[in-house]
Amino acid sequence: MRHVLTAALFAAAAPAAAQQSADFPASASYIIQLTGSQYSSGLGEYLVPPLDKAFRKTGMRYEGGPGADYAATVETGSDVGRWYGTGEGRQWLYERFVTVGLSPADMDIEPEGKLSPAFSVTVTLVTPNEDRVDELDCLVALATRELAARYQPRGQVRVKGDGCARKE
Repeated sequence: MRHVLTAALFAAAAPAAAQQSADFPASASYIIQLTGSQYSSGLGEYLVPPLDKAFRKTGMRYEGGPGADYAATVETGSDVGRWYGTGEGRQWLYERFVTVGLSPADMDIEPEGKLSPAFSVTVTLVTPNEDRVDELDCLVALATRELAARYQPRGQVRVKGDGCARKE
């Protein structure tokens, strides 16, 4: 019985230990880099706080200027919506996405005006309202956790964000 309990405790602890990739630079510093349009539109006011909060939970240190090891980026968007379901259950829904990226700070992550981070995670969610801030915050946090868990120096991962759907 003691061995079963010990094994159960190790199994319960395993996901916590596996929350970050061995390649994730947990002790490195980061800056948050916005695109010109994100900054000028005021979107940064909605993107920076949840992104900073999520990255601090990974163990990385915010640098706030030149000298950071990595640049964190976030991009959001939505399709124009479409009908889902049939009959009485038919509903107009949007597919919203959040992409969180991490790149060496000296890398040009916006060649030709398009964000191209070295590694990124895109989380998608089908929702009736593509502008909900609570869903945005959740998607940013989820994308950052997945980025830390699946990190590799280069690549792109897609995950579903169904857990971030609005709560009725």
